Amino acid sequence: MKKIISKINKEIRGFIKHMDAEPDAKRPTTFWFYSDSEDRIYRLSQHLQGKGLKIEYCGPSASNDKQLLIAEKWMYPAEESTNNLWTYFNELAERFGVEFDGWETRLDI
Repeated sequence: MKKIISKINKEIRGFIKHMDAEPDAKRPTTFWFYSDSEDRIYRLSQHLQGKGLKIEYCGPSASNDKQLLIAEKWMYPAEESTNNLWTYFNELAERFGVEFDGWETRLDI
């Protein structure tokens, strides 16, 4: 994993700790993937469902001409777990021929 990703995840974790009412609470976290291929994005969707992630959306992106997959996992946004998942999802994206765009979570203020 690139150092910049680890740094970004650490900064996001600091932001969550600073702003969130319960920074260590389990929360829904979404992971975003894009592809030029509908078949590839649907195959990835099936794979992620098999790993226990909930598929929030799988279909055409409203912002570009690609296919979008948004997968959700309830988790604690700890720095180590976000770094590990970032690495895992990048490797998975490469294997399925799609792009991993990152993750996001909500803040409970």
